[in-house]
Amino acid sequence: MNKQMHIIKNEQITKALEDTTRQYLVGKLSHPQALEHIEDNKLEIGITSYDEFYSELPHYHTQAYEYQYMISGMTEYKDVETGQQYTFRKGDFYVTPPGIKYAQRSQPGTAILFIKAPPGNDKMNVEVTDEIKNWLSGK
Repeated sequence: MNKQMHIIKNEQITKALEDTTRQYLVGKLSHPQALEHIEDNKLEIGITSYDEFYSELPHYHTQAYEYQYMISGMTEYKDVETGQQYTFRKGDFYVTPPGIKYAQRSQPGTAILFIKAPPGNDKMNVEVTDEIKNWLSGK
C-alpha cells in the first residue's frame, strides 16, 4: 500500500486547462492527459472548463453515475426523452444517473468538477433531432 500523498497543484491544473476543455485528475485512463493524474481504478475525477459557449451532443451512460459540482458559470441539460430542462449555476451539485438521455450546453466561463463511478467509457450517443440541434445552438 502506497502511503505517499499525491498532489496536483492549482497552477498545474490551470495550465492544463488552457489547451483542453476536460482534464482528468484521477482514474485509470486510456488516453494521455496534459497532467500527471492520480491512478485509481474505482472512479474518475476531473474538471471541465469552457472559456466559450460549448454544447455536447445527446448521449447517455450505460453504467456510470456522474456527480457534478458547479465551480463557476452556468450549464443547462435537456432530457431528450421528456423535454425537461435543468439549469445549474455556481455552487449547485447534481448527479446524472445511468440511462438518462440528455444534451448539454454551457455558457462561457463555466467550470465543473465531476466524479464518475464506475469509471470507463460507457457513453452511448443518441440521435440528434432538429429540435435538439436548435436547443444546442442556443435558439
